[in-house]
Amino acid sequence: QWYQRRVRGWLLENRRINHIPEKFITCYNKDGRGFVREFGDPIDYVLMNLPASATKFLDVFKGLHSGSESNSGRPVWVFCYHFAPVDSPEESTLSAVESVLGVRPCDPSVHLVRKTAPKTWMACAQFTVPESVLRGETPAKKTRTE
Repeated sequence: QWYQRRVRGWLLENRRINHIPEKFITCYNKDGRGFVREFGDPIDYVLMNLPASATKFLDVFKGLHSGSESNSGRPVWVFCYHFAPVDSPEESTLSAVESVLGVRPCDPSVHLVRKTAPKTWMACAQFTVPESVLRGETPAKKTRTE
């Protein structure tokens, strides 16, 4: 309780120091998954800036609009940071996103931010979450043809 009040206090103080009008920023100190579920409609843009774990949280978008028509058709843009191997950073980043969402994201692009180690890139995947994921539809299983 004390910690939450202190974090909120510092967020508000930073807003004041940077001369940001109160009407433009609302400060929250909540669990990310709970926050997205609670305030999931409408969400237009999401920045996930913890490259070591951000892709693991993409599952929060599964079913976000199920049972809701109010945000239907509006894309949810995601900017998701990821640590990727230097030999195939774009492919690795999109593969990590796809493995969590269960489908390829819409309009994907990968921006290489910087090398963080000799064999590691920090990359940022930009994409829209497929409407089927937002509605909670599960992708059809691929069958192996012999």
